[in-house]
Amino acid sequence: MSNQPERDDQPSDEGQPHNADAAMIERARRKYGSVGAVVASSMLGIERVLGRKPKEEEPAVWEASGEPGDIDVDGISIDVDDETQVVSNPKASRRTRRVVKRRPNDA
Repeated sequence: MSNQPERDDQPSDEGQPHNADAAMIERARRKYGSVGAVVASSMLGIERVLGRKPKEEEPAVWEASGEPGDIDVDGISIDVDDETQVVSNPKASRRTRRVVKRRPNDA
């Protein structure tokens, strides 16, 4: 057995899970050099000291009385308050243009 440290990009012999923090530091080192590795490791250290965990946000779900309308065809009108209403007219029904690039003749 050699005394070389294990690298993150090579699979470990014990089948241990991949260390995400070490991988992030290594990626920063490869992309931005030693300064990037120092900044990445310091940010991870600050995160550990503060002990913050990412919030798990639940998806917002609203009940609807029917199928949603097609605002591209029908437009939409939203009442903001008693005096203000926002209106978006439907899209104009025009055909889209196809852009064709032609190569110059080298003849």
